[in-house]
Amino acid sequence: MRLIEPRDLDEVMALVTRIFDQVFSEEMYMALHQAWPEGQILDVEGGRLAGVLLSMKRGPTTGRVLVMAVGEGYRDMGIGSHLLRAFNQQCVREGILRVVLEVRASNLRAQEFYRRYGFRPVEPLVSYYPDGEDAVVMTRDIA
Repeated sequence: MRLIEPRDLDEVMALVTRIFDQVFSEEMYMALHQAWPEGQILDVEGGRLAGVLLSMKRGPTTGRVLVMAVGEGYRDMGIGSHLLRAFNQQCVREGILRVVLEVRASNLRAQEFYRRYGFRPVEPLVSYYPDGEDAVVMTRDIA
């Protein structure tokens, strides 16, 4: 588990594109890294990128998870849990009191994962994703 560095960009972009079938610009990744490098975390297993969490600050006390992706061959190994715990620890260090994220309404597995870590659904976002699917906004207060 470590923070993302600019040299990781190609691998991170490839993983996120594979998992979400959505291409984000290199500029977006670099802007996130420049704005909050401590909020960009990855996990390497056996020398290969296993998972990534990308985030941003929404004001001085709110963090937002933009992307959490775990490679297909690394699921059910605790990678997502490790990423989320590392992110929460960083939030505590920086005085962030609340974390927000969006998840596809159809992704019940992800919603259940986040519930196990104290996130609760707060509102739907109609037609949030480019394909028209709704999202569920989930939030967690950091204790």
